[in-house]
Amino acid sequence: MRRVSIARNNLFQDRRRASLSILGVSAAFILVLVLNGIFAGAMRQVTTYIRTSPADVFVAQRGVTTMHMTASSIAPSVLNKVRGIYEVAWAEGLRFTASTVDANNTNLLTYVLGYNTATGQGGPRHFKAGRAPKNDEAVVDSVAAGELGIGLGQMVTILGKPFRVSGLSTDGTYIANTTVFITTADFAKLRGPTFAYILVGAEKGTSASVIQQRIANAIPEVSVMTRPEFAGHESNVVKSMAADVMAIISSIGFLIALALIGLTLFTATASKEHEFGIIKALGASRGRLTMVVLTQAIWIVTLAIILAIILAITIGAGIEALTPNFAVDIETRSVITSATSAFIVAAIAAILPLRRVARVDPATAFRR
Repeated sequence: MRRVSIARNNLFQDRRRASLSILGVSAAFILVLVLNGIFAGAMRQVTTYIRTSPADVFVAQRGVTTMHMTASSIAPSVLNKVRGIYEVAWAEGLRFTASTVDANNTNLLTYVLGYNTATGQGGPRHFKAGRAPKNDEAVVDSVAAGELGIGLGQMVTILGKPFRVSGLSTDGTYIANTTVFITTADFAKLRGPTFAYILVGAEKGTSASVIQQRIANAIPEVSVMTRPEFAGHESNVVKSMAADVMAIISSIGFLIALALIGLTLFTATASKEHEFGIIKALGASRGRLTMVVLTQAIWIVTLAIILAIILAITIGAGIEALTPNFAVDIETRSVITSATSAFIVAAIAAILPLRRVARVDPATAFRR
């Protein structure tokens, strides 16, 4: 208990300096947590359509494993073949392309999805207002509608053609783009009869992997993925585009934290060299003094990481409120990783003060 008391008193005797140090270290980890949260939120958003789909299995053109930044083309005859496979409960063709949605001299990048509105299997999962589209109508995400300044009954241009907004969906807009839904018939008129994907539901009691294997065996010219596999591929392709940037930013955050912890510990140790000399003169071992410095590091990091978590959650909520197309998910995994890294950083940062403490001459205590 005394070891902890010495470390705490040594660190917090100058409360202003200690507070500034903790705030500085906390700021470094806030940077890491918030950026990881934005990245995690983007991953959740970009896979929302796939993860919430009622389909157990997705069929795509051979070699295609994602929706993001890819093109897939499947002949309509393949849909009938899939429907004829044993224990396939249903199969629906999904038409899909990347384009823009335009209104009021504003345009947004969008994914355009043409689906069978009679079944609704490939359509939006939730409506904020309105209904599914009929001919020459479209469903626009509610966040995108706000950015475009349009509402129900108003006109937007999609694929070069005007559509009337029949409904507003949710969870379809994220950092890069949005989603709009039109009827499969309207899509076919504009872009041809082929499908991009086929959504497949398995009979009750039949696993997705069984259906996946049966389709792959019966139709070797397509790629077949379960819903988790498809979502995983989609997430990975987006991660690969930003992984290097995230690694650089996280490294910068940890280096800042390392520097601040090291500076704080070194300053606290150097300013208390006289006190360390007294402790050493009274018989404290090198190990005892080492634990004092390490305990100071633990105090700094523990308080900094707690503050960082609270502020990161608050900042994330503020970002989402101000920019609805951003999602910030402060994940438990990210918090654990950051906390673990923080204590590793603290151990590294304590090396320099440890060397200074080890060289303290007990005679220092009697030189004043």
